[in-house]
Amino acid sequence: MAWTEKLPSGRYRGLYYLPSGERRSAGTFAHKKAAKDAAIEAEAKVKRPGWRDPRVGLTTWGEWHDIWWPSRAIEPQTSASEESMIRNHVMPRWRDVPLAEIRRQDVQAWAVGLVTENLGTDDEPKYRKPSTARRVLGPFVSSLTAAVDAEVIVANPAVRIKLPPNPEPTPVFLTREQYAAIADQVSNRADRAVLDFLVGTGVRWGELAGLHVHNLNLERGVVTVVDVTDGIEIKPYPKGRRSRQVPLLQWVVDYLDVPDPPKPCGLPHRHSRRCLSGLAFPAARGGVRDDRNFTQRVFAPAVKAAGLEDLGASLHDLRHTYASWLAQDGVPLGRIAELLGHASITTTEIYAHFQPATHDDVAHALRPPQLAPTAPAAGGLRAVK
Repeated sequence: MAWTEKLPSGRYRGLYYLPSGERRSAGTFAHKKAAKDAAIEAEAKVKRPGWRDPRVGLTTWGEWHDIWWPSRAIEPQTSASEESMIRNHVMPRWRDVPLAEIRRQDVQAWAVGLVTENLGTDDEPKYRKPSTARRVLGPFVSSLTAAVDAEVIVANPAVRIKLPPNPEPTPVFLTREQYAAIADQVSNRADRAVLDFLVGTGVRWGELAGLHVHNLNLERGVVTVVDVTDGIEIKPYPKGRRSRQVPLLQWVVDYLDVPDPPKPCGLPHRHSRRCLSGLAFPAARGGVRDDRNFTQRVFAPAVKAAGLEDLGASLHDLRHTYASWLAQDGVPLGRIAELLGHASITTTEIYAHFQPATHDDVAHALRPPQLAPTAPAAGGLRAVK
């Protein structure tokens, strides 16, 4: 119930309670009735459905982060990555800013600044990629979406921020001769086994690094791709999709030495309490191989030694190369999509230009239709068969 109190100055303060029981002032007035009326009006507003306390928005982003962050349900690797981005980029800019005072134009300017900031020197400038800025922006957007859901703020000022488009990566398709030149520069058997397996099966790095020995059937010549690792745990892959089987040719596993008995991988398995057979491609000192380490230590030096550094090939391009070889030899795109584990054949269509269109293919597709015989036409002409 609203009420008033007289101040030492002789003015009157109107008072009322929030639904939470907190006492709140409606302001001070020269007359008692004006103070009472203001308090009654303010109290009526806070009792309306959907009312939101404007003071909640004075919570700073740093304070909100401490509430929001522990409630997230994300992958451990994603958590570590986003925690680093928040610490290095988001906190310095937004820690002390009240949520209600974060403006869209300020977020836009900050995001653009991430791209335009020179990380190098005047003589050799270096800038962040737009994709990196988007990754930094991601957890900030998520935090404000959570603030909207919690009714701390009314709208998210960080959505639909405009950044320069990401340049489309150009896949590199190695010829058989180019791959052979690269592979010949790798003398270590275990490293060569990794390269041959990647280009000979088209698996992703996380699938190779998480591959267990019991999923290799060398007698049948097939590998079952069912797990993936992020270096922290072994988990099912891909998300919501079925496992797939990929044929293994002999040259793909010529350099593969399966440890006997294989050592457990040492990582937790999301849907199992124990490691059934150990990793097929463990690191030299045990544990999981790291793609960045392998690139720096093995792949990049081999590409350079083969004289192919200008191609800009990456480990992932071995997957593109696998698919391009299949397409060149006429394997249907649907089958390639199945082998690569693509959810949609649309993803596989980048390899369509490799598919051969021979004279025989066209001749068979355009063979003359078989027409039924007809009576001679007027003038003595007969239908063409």
